[in-house]
Amino acid sequence: MNANVGSFLHRWAQQDPGRTGIVDSGRNDLAFSYEELDRQASRVAGHLLDRGLGAGDRVAICTANGMDFVAAWFGAVYAGCTTLPISVMSTAHEIAFRLQHAGCKALLTDAERSAVAHASKARAGTSSEVLLIADAIANASGEAPPCDASPNSFAMLLYTSGTTGAAKGVCITHGSLGAHTQALVEQTLRLTEDDRILGTLPLTHSYGIRMTLLAPFYAGASTVFVPKFSSARTLELCTTHRITWLPGVPTMFVAWANEDTQPTPPSLRWCMSAGAPLLEDVRLRAEARLGAPVRQGYGLTEATFTTINAPPDDAVPGSSGKPVTGIELKIADDFGEELPRGVHGEVLIRGQNVMAGYLDEKLATAHVMRGDWLHTGDIGFVDDEGRLTIADRSKDLILRGGASIYPSEIENVLAHHPAIRDIAVVGQPDDYYGEEIVAVAVRNGDVTAKELDEWAREQLAAYKVPRRYAFVQSLPQGASGKTLKRRLRDQLVSGEISAEQLPPHGPAK
Repeated sequence: MNANVGSFLHRWAQQDPGRTGIVDSGRNDLAFSYEELDRQASRVAGHLLDRGLGAGDRVAICTANGMDFVAAWFGAVYAGCTTLPISVMSTAHEIAFRLQHAGCKALLTDAERSAVAHASKARAGTSSEVLLIADAIANASGEAPPCDASPNSFAMLLYTSGTTGAAKGVCITHGSLGAHTQALVEQTLRLTEDDRILGTLPLTHSYGIRMTLLAPFYAGASTVFVPKFSSARTLELCTTHRITWLPGVPTMFVAWANEDTQPTPPSLRWCMSAGAPLLEDVRLRAEARLGAPVRQGYGLTEATFTTINAPPDDAVPGSSGKPVTGIELKIADDFGEELPRGVHGEVLIRGQNVMAGYLDEKLATAHVMRGDWLHTGDIGFVDDEGRLTIADRSKDLILRGGASIYPSEIENVLAHHPAIRDIAVVGQPDDYYGEEIVAVAVRNGDVTAKELDEWAREQLAAYKVPRRYAFVQSLPQGASGKTLKRRLRDQLVSGEISAEQLPPHGPAK
């Protein structure tokens, strides 16, 4: 049986060719049918084959959300190549690293990014061809349908954000993509061909490509793609196109909750947040603004969407829900032994959503893949109903004077201060305590470090209260909207961000 995930598109092109596959808001809301998208993908595949590329060759893709990305990604997959999506926000240095590390034979891009693509190729010093997607569609000598692919062959490489070291290439197979997408669509998301999804998440990220391209195409649904996020524009599209399902990241839900220029979308069934913890206050405000339930999901590039708190299950504050069909998880101690329910420990995962390994990184793969379980580095617990709640990243854990401190607990307290728009808590080296707690805040009103200290002391034990505060215009974020805490720590150490040191305090109130 052919495991090629290109069948998601090709099947609907044959069964219902006129059905709308995507609407490209970057092209004046131009709609493309499944038949049209299949033809464009087939021509990209034909062009790649014309140039001698094929099974196993790695092809990078750098273009914004829309028709170009769909044609490039499925075209590369049709030809049997392994796709490597790269964020349009990437620098030439970042793109060059990926081209070189992955040994890419080609980079598919658009005219807007042609200059940085050629600069990346020169910096990488590789023989990667820079191919414009429009030219590939126009110049192919013929069309090529999805080739035969085995379940174990690589469909996609996605690079980790590199927040805890050098970025690693996560290898994802056709079999994994196919099985996990089927389980998501049929058992958890329950998408149908009548659904309309808003695609504002970057398709170059695991969350975006799985939830706004692969899942809808498996279901035969339609996606309205947005090349650049705007809270007003996306809510306008939700109304115009009667969007039924809205996936996003916490920063988007903050923006939607605060957006007052658009009416409440009329057709939303529910919304999903992932990529970072969603504060309960934000979730409730977003629900009221959007007129639909907002739920959380949990995953990582190495094991995407392990759990989702999807309807019809009740919303549980802070919970990411139960495992998706075909996935097991357990909470373990430092020795990999399972802990009782309700006890905090490391989240371990195994199942069809887990990567095949890191590209050319056997030691790194062996470090996280032990005894058939992926060791995520995330700290959480499972309740009596089997629902997962994430407390923090183990790498973000602050060890102050021998005490383990979860930054998310402090962030939840400080985020409720009316003058705080965004907050991140990190550890900073300290001669006495080993690490000291630093809060880095984005203000939307007048507030001082002393006032935040008083706010925190009313709600936290003394040893959890930050001793240093920094105020910035914005927090550094990755393509998925996740705060880059490693960058914050580096900026604090280098002095790029200056933190105010508060004097020692007495017992907490």
